Amino acid sequence: MTLPAIVIAAVLAAATSVHFPVSTDDPQAQAAIDRGLFLYYAYDGDAAARSFGEAASREPGLAAAFWAIALAEGPDLNTPMTAAHFDVAQRAIRHAAPLSAAASERERSFIAIMARRYAGTFADWNADDAAYRGAMTAFAESSHDENAQLLAAEALLEHGGLSWQSGRPASDESRTALELDAAVLRDDPSNVMANHLCVHLYDLAQDRSPALPCARRLDAAAFPPQAEHLAHMPAHYWIETGNYLAALASSERAYALLLQLEGTNEDPEHVHRYLRHDVAVGYSAAMMLGNYATAQLWSARMDTAYDTSFDALTALRFGRYSEAYAAPDSAFGNPAVRGIAALHLGHNNEARAIAARMAEKLPAHGYLPQLFLARVAEGDGRPAEALRWITQAADNQYADFTGELIPLMPAQEVRGFSELRRGANPQAIAAFTQTLALYPNDPRALYGLASALAADGQNAAAATIRARFTQEWEGADTGLDGADLP
Repeated sequence: MTLPAIVIAAVLAAATSVHFPVSTDDPQAQAAIDRGLFLYYAYDGDAAARSFGEAASREPGLAAAFWAIALAEGPDLNTPMTAAHFDVAQRAIRHAAPLSAAASERERSFIAIMARRYAGTFADWNADDAAYRGAMTAFAESSHDENAQLLAAEALLEHGGLSWQSGRPASDESRTALELDAAVLRDDPSNVMANHLCVHLYDLAQDRSPALPCARRLDAAAFPPQAEHLAHMPAHYWIETGNYLAALASSERAYALLLQLEGTNEDPEHVHRYLRHDVAVGYSAAMMLGNYATAQLWSARMDTAYDTSFDALTALRFGRYSEAYAAPDSAFGNPAVRGIAALHLGHNNEARAIAARMAEKLPAHGYLPQLFLARVAEGDGRPAEALRWITQAADNQYADFTGELIPLMPAQEVRGFSELRRGANPQAIAAFTQTLALYPNDPRALYGLASALAADGQNAAAATIRARFTQEWEGADTGLDGADLP
């Protein structure tokens, strides 16, 4: 092992309680196994495979190293199985089998269970993976081995999904995964994979509060660049529960680690794969708040990640209509963003011309064009048509955005301001309330709800909501005017 690799191993050991004891007298081989499993738990399978490969190179007779390569080449919640990875994994686990005589009974159990996953051909994957899930779950429940519990939970979630129903995970597999993960957290609260899975498990739950300690632990842990995904994970919880400042902080740390990892040039595939997602989450949080300078910073990062400009949409969200109007036609969201800005600037004929060109290409796809067409219809005195467009945009958002992914301009928020402008206060109250149910603490929705309640004569309730808005809008460099919002 080179000196930098030893340093990395020491950092990883300090950052995590991950340990998978194997039958070796070589401490560096053991360190490579532990490091690889940590990286697998951080959803960097390629880096994990390299670390496990290092253990196999140091000790070619170490059966567990080849089991570990098969693990790393397999799927995770973010990574589907492919034929290429299947072939590598199958060769590795078949190599491990004849070496397992020198392994411990525990290691032989892991090897035998992994062999079930790759028993047949790639065409047999679904059946063989089901056999693996069942065997790993049974082993986890009988042995109470921490890593078996985590690997079983991961495999169960891959198949069972993250959906919830009636206050519990919707599938039997995911309910078992939750039980296994909770068992690890009771015994080992700092375990990074247990906390990682905990945040994922509650991504779509009605009550996400059990994931709060998990998010806090991951935020408090020190991670090397290779584990940037673990630093990103708390942003899921924060953005889903409406703590957009905390989501920004978690996203900022993950982004900094990604840049460090990019600088090493050792894991370009991982950087390419996660950069867009991590930046999009940070940008979404910034677009919910009121600080334009912060949103511009994340917009610039989006420009780099997606190779297109988000400046126009950012300016529109913050009421900088002249800037949104002046953006290049190629900017993200144009021509819809330019059309909305044109309406705000009084360029009504141009906005109608843009809408007419869109009408020639109906049906309009994407929620931004639909929200633009709604604003045109509203301005022309066609409220029923405006509502139809907003409803279509809302339906698109319900279908496309879940968990930590939130729309950059919530449709029900837009509906609330539309209803408020035409004096339909009960309808505005309902729309803003629905927005806040979907996106807690959305400050623009809080502002709109307070305005609608006051207009409806509900002054005490309006004052309560106004206080919440003031708290969320702290540090803003942008003023709000309900009559002037999209």
